[in-house]
Amino acid sequence: MDMERIMVESESPVLTCMVLDCSYNTEEICHAGHITVGDDHPRCDTYTTKSVSLDDAMPCVSKCMVTHCYFNREMDCHASGITVGGHVDHADCMTSRQS
Repeated sequence: MDMERIMVESESPVLTCMVLDCSYNTEEICHAGHITVGDDHPRCDTYTTKSVSLDDAMPCVSKCMVTHCYFNREMDCHASGITVGGHVDHADCMTSRQS
């Protein structure tokens, strides 16, 4: 499986996903291609338990709407990479930091 991909400078890769019940997760690797991160809360809006098609590309944050996150600049994530983990009954960007 080829996990390499040319990424736009503003796209942060999803380095690991610890939400094992997400349909995009295979052995803690996200196969969504692109994810979107919430608004007031850093929720992974791409999280799902429904049937999906897996993408072999290196997953990245395509849009982050958490305006109070240190890494967010005009809806682009500028973290060197993110980790997604479980929070109550959903998935969150664990890299999110208050600015």
